[in-house]
Amino acid sequence: MAGIWRRWRRTRTRVQKYISQQYLREIVYGGSDGIVTTFAVVAGFTGANATNSDLMGLTMGAVVLFGLANLFSDAMSMGLGDYMSIRSQEDLYNTTYQKELKHLEHSSKSFIQMTQDKLVDKGFNQSDAKEIVKLFHKNPKFGVEWLMQECHGIPDPGQISPILSALATIVSFLTFGFIPLIPFIFGISDPTLAFLLSISGVIIALILLGLLRWKVVGYGIMRALGETLLLGGVSASVAFMIGAIIGV
Repeated sequence: MAGIWRRWRRTRTRVQKYISQQYLREIVYGGSDGIVTTFAVVAGFTGANATNSDLMGLTMGAVVLFGLANLFSDAMSMGLGDYMSIRSQEDLYNTTYQKELKHLEHSSKSFIQMTQDKLVDKGFNQSDAKEIVKLFHKNPKFGVEWLMQECHGIPDPGQISPILSALATIVSFLTFGFIPLIPFIFGISDPTLAFLLSISGVIIALILLGLLRWKVVGYGIMRALGETLLLGGVSASVAFMIGAIIGV
């Protein structure tokens, strides 16, 4: 039993590491946008009430209703947008790849010269550039991938699944975006207290995102936390100010 438990833990750790590395962009992007999206509803409501007592008729239930509506609709919108973005990138890469493969197979003088000139620009001399072009013909896959990156600036989309990427965005958006609404969902009657607790939740959520970036990417923890808190804090502050302006 102990051996099975250790193997299961190792497998779980590898899966978690793979998901966090492969879909870090989606997790951070979806999470931060989810936080700001729902906090915008909370901050707008609080900012408006702080400057216009006539709006006090807005119930706490309205905050939850609008917050959840925005949360789920924006999560699906972002997930679909992420899916379409990756599919479009894949289509562009595959179409251009096939064109460059045909160019390499036919090896016209203009194509060979263009490739050699590009290699010379990268620091090779003419003799080495000619030899490298010959090697491209021996390994067309490597040659075309190099041309895709250097001549067209189109990176290989890799093995990222559009569906899994969209799901990672949606789940991260919903998970982190739910946090600012928790005080209102649990029915805290004092709007000021609920708002302060919501701010605390936002800070905690941004810290978690910053720690995730630090853990996966590996650069300084202060940079990861600082960037995440700064950008998230600015977005949240803008949402509050807009609510206050509208309520004037």
